Amino acid sequence: MKVIFLDIDGVLNSDEYYEKTRNLDIQGIESEIDVSKIELLKKAIDITEAKVVLTSSWRYTKNALLLKDLLKKYEINVDSTPYIDNKRGLEIKKWLLDNPNVEDYVIIDDEVFSSYDEELMSKLIKISNTNGHNFGPGLLPKDIDRIIDKLDNKKKVKIMM
Repeated sequence: MKVIFLDIDGVLNSDEYYEKTRNLDIQGIESEIDVSKIELLKKAIDITEAKVVLTSSWRYTKNALLLKDLLKKYEINVDSTPYIDNKRGLEIKKWLLDNPNVEDYVIIDDEVFSSYDEELMSKLIKISNTNGHNFGPGLLPKDIDRIIDKLDNKKKVKIMM
């Protein structure tokens, strides 16, 4: 199984989205989540057949169910990492220990956490350079290419004659 460990803020939303929607009457979770970012993510999921695991603090807020319902509309079912003293690296490692059938994974986040070890850093696809300050541009097509490159294990086979 391939896994995408997914943060939300700075990934599925952006400064541009908040600016664009600030004065619009958008109700519900769509006021905080840019569905165009979900559509981009879905492309990577469809190509890599990866499972999505939430690492974001959204997983234990009042909006968690609304977020999961929105993702389900795009046929994205999610699991969540456990809570371990807000140490994202340890939370990912624990989830991996509890799910030994993971063949590969990536971490999609706009922040680097002190609990990330060398292995986790090698799996990180960092979205923007804001590092948790503002949202930056959020998920972009170039990030989807990086996810696919890291997770799509279709090997190019040379045809021998």
